[in-house]
Amino acid sequence: MDTRVERSLDFGEIMTGEGMQQIQLGSPNMGIFHIRALHTQRLLVSLDADTELTHESRNINATVPIQLYANYTNDGIDNYLNSEEMGSTLETIVVEAPPHSPESVWSSMYIYIYGDIDMGNVPTGVYRGEVVLTVIYE
Repeated sequence: MDTRVERSLDFGEIMTGEGMQQIQLGSPNMGIFHIRALHTQRLLVSLDADTELTHESRNINATVPIQLYANYTNDGIDNYLNSEEMGSTLETIVVEAPPHSPESVWSSMYIYIYGDIDMGNVPTGVYRGEVVLTVIYE
């Protein structure tokens, strides 16, 4: 059983004042978490994300609003097209057997992170935020 980041969410380089910037579900810039568990295992999963990105310099008091969303698959297949929307609270999700090898005791769950930021007229620099994925294996 393990959880790892397959791909980090990356809005890339955005110019100040560009307005709303989006990463859609399925974009190569969306973030992906991979959770490996026993099939039929129940997981309690929650995702907590900052609602603002803050400038990395402590001397600059500027923020950029961010709204993140999450979808998941729980059948062992990494395919966002078959994903379901994840709620904003603690979810109970049962990991299902992968259809291509139902005799295996292991399966995977994938969580896809995407969303948008509103890049206003803020000072240039690096803005950071945090996404915390909590997984409790039952």
